[in-house]
Amino acid sequence: MRGRVRWMRALALAPLLGLWSGCSSPHPSAAVGGSSNTSQGGAASAAAGASTGAATATAGAGGHGLDLSLSQPGAGNAGTSSVYTTPDAGQLCQAPQLVADGCMPGLDDEPCNGLDDDCDGTVDENCPCKAGDVQPCFLGPPGRRGVGACVDGTQLCRRGGEFAAHWGECTDGIRPSPETCDGLDNDCNGCIDDLEDCKAEWKCPGPGDPRTPDGLPLAPYPLRGHDFYEGAAKTWSWTIQGGPCDALTATPSFTLEGADSETATFTPKLSGDYTVTLTVTPEVGPPFKCSWIVHIEGPGLRIELCYPESTTYDLDLYVKQPGKKTPWFTGTAQFSSALDQCCWANCEANLRPGDLMPAQTVTRADWGYATSPLSLCENDLQGAAWQTLGYCASPRLDIDNNLVEATGVPENINVDAPRENETFRVMVANFTGADAHPLVNVYCDGRRVATIGAAPDGLTNFSGTPGSAGIGPLWRVADITTHVTGGVTSCTVDVLHPPGSTTGFDVTVDDARY
Repeated sequence: MRGRVRWMRALALAPLLGLWSGCSSPHPSAAVGGSSNTSQGGAASAAAGASTGAATATAGAGGHGLDLSLSQPGAGNAGTSSVYTTPDAGQLCQAPQLVADGCMPGLDDEPCNGLDDDCDGTVDENCPCKAGDVQPCFLGPPGRRGVGACVDGTQLCRRGGEFAAHWGECTDGIRPSPETCDGLDNDCNGCIDDLEDCKAEWKCPGPGDPRTPDGLPLAPYPLRGHDFYEGAAKTWSWTIQGGPCDALTATPSFTLEGADSETATFTPKLSGDYTVTLTVTPEVGPPFKCSWIVHIEGPGLRIELCYPESTTYDLDLYVKQPGKKTPWFTGTAQFSSALDQCCWANCEANLRPGDLMPAQTVTRADWGYATSPLSLCENDLQGAAWQTLGYCASPRLDIDNNLVEATGVPENINVDAPRENETFRVMVANFTGADAHPLVNVYCDGRRVATIGAAPDGLTNFSGTPGSAGIGPLWRVADITTHVTGGVTSCTVDVLHPPGSTTGFDVTVDDARY
């Protein structure tokens, strides 16, 4: 048998083999938040990644990126004034174009709308939320949301412990920054390049710019420097900042070819938002940068598993067919997967009956959905097999990170066209059995709606019997209910707790119950 049987042999030998071992000149044009890993262009990364054309991952700066519009985040400021020093460029921007900052210092109760209405440096700090939920947010003067270069970030609801659940910090996105002569409204005040004697030589993109359309997971996304700067340049450099899984895994959730060329190709593997930064050194004058967000929108429901141990441990993602509530396994070990769920045995391009024990007939998971266009899967790690089939299945598993088929990559189950009011239960099984720290993200129509297992609310003691010898550690993550209106999919995510409890994670060892 292949796959897991080979992995079991490798596992036995592991101790012997050592296997466990925005735009400006010269500053950015927009404050870009986030703490995910970043892949960089330029000579260093080109040398490191030349053999594969893939990008080199390095740690991101973390925090909120450039601190140009905010002093003392969360300081409260005694409720009498705004913490934002709105970087307007003098008197050149006037009504009706000028957008007011919208701050309401001293506001007793924020309206819970993803904004910092009282301008104290925190968003929705007293608003109720459901642990694991993700909402769009904007950390800046509320009147500037969605204006000019400004793009929403995201905010995760944290478990409250002895206190109620609460919204965490607002991260990622693009916030107001000092105006620069670059064809973009950097300070998000409603006016572009409101500077004396501005004649922009480069044109940085903002939200909705036709030069930076949305993309699809696994589809190559072209980047053309001359779309933004038409002059002669000494050097070009592209970097990409990924999403939550990029902060955990050794392998980025994207590839970047031509990172130090005028034209480059970025291929995202997952849904969500990616921040692209172009740095140009002109033949004459100082370097400048443009940063913008590319939204990668996979249709329907996407469930994503990543974990920092993914190069050495084997964890598996399972999604139960709506309406089914059977045990996850039919025998005494994880080789006995039930087939009324999407998993490694029946949801990849290549079916794997030989890896099941006891042996049984395996047919592709069929939940009554139509097949999907080949463009949604032909570029994944089993793309050749999908091309042979001539379609993408729904549901499907992109790849099993079992350390044989793949290593160090997220597992991603896709349901491209879910129906109204269907509920999908998500489970993660720890096949290796050693202590691991999985993270699950849920995307609906490309928008992240939940993140479960993120620090400081991560799993602890997720270990036990290896899946080759028993049912092992199982984490019943969440129930996801889809809502479909006018072809648009949204989701409600309910994190699962142990029976009889309203807190904690539903983790068991050697118990296959639904």
